[in-house]
Amino acid sequence: MPDELMRDDVVANIDRMVAELLTAAKVAAPPVDTIALAQGPLGMVVCLDNRQTQRGRAQRAAGRRQIYLRPEPTEERHQWTVAHEIGEHLKPELLLRCGVEPREAKAMMGESLANLFAYRLLVPTCWFTDDAPAFEFDLLTLKQRYRTSSHEVLAWRMLDLPQPCIITIIDNDKIHRRRSNAWPTKRELLPLEKKCQRAVHSQSKPQRLAEAGCTVQGWPVHQTEWKREVLRSVIEEL
Repeated sequence: MPDELMRDDVVANIDRMVAELLTAAKVAAPPVDTIALAQGPLGMVVCLDNRQTQRGRAQRAAGRRQIYLRPEPTEERHQWTVAHEIGEHLKPELLLRCGVEPREAKAMMGESLANLFAYRLLVPTCWFTDDAPAFEFDLLTLKQRYRTSSHEVLAWRMLDLPQPCIITIIDNDKIHRRRSNAWPTKRELLPLEKKCQRAVHSQSKPQRLAEAGCTVQGWPVHQTEWKREVLRSVIEEL
């Protein structure tokens, strides 16, 4: 089976599992508190461990899965780690739903099943499909609604929507990641993207620029000694 068809089947099953989990937990709107989900309907134990060197570690004790988190500077990192561990916990069931034996499973499209699950648990398709266009894909507004998710996770989830776009993450004036769900992309920014990024970087304010069939939205995710800009680009003439 082609990789893209396999991936489509996997993400469809992940979306169904996420929707079932949210329904069972009676979570009807964002944000998704993955720690509450883990400790509630899934019966896990989540705790901080100052001795942790890695972001998260899971083990089973007394019949219950335990997740140990190292202290992190942001709550979003804890939420991501727990979402990932929930994905690991549910992976055998997910594989069976996809008709794949767990021992035969491999990473698809460069992403692990647990990563795919974490993205879609923090930003569920059942809500995001409507929310993103309703809020005009404004990253900062969406972040307020999906506040347990990081800006980066929200931005990458835009690539899973039917609306074509290019997402670029820029850290301290260097492109960190750049992907599209529609058009072939080069590593370098288009002229309008450069203009938008420079304005966001210098002013620390969201920008929206449009010209010659291209529209670019840009948002600042700035800290004292570290500046990240997120761009969403739409090349309308293509």
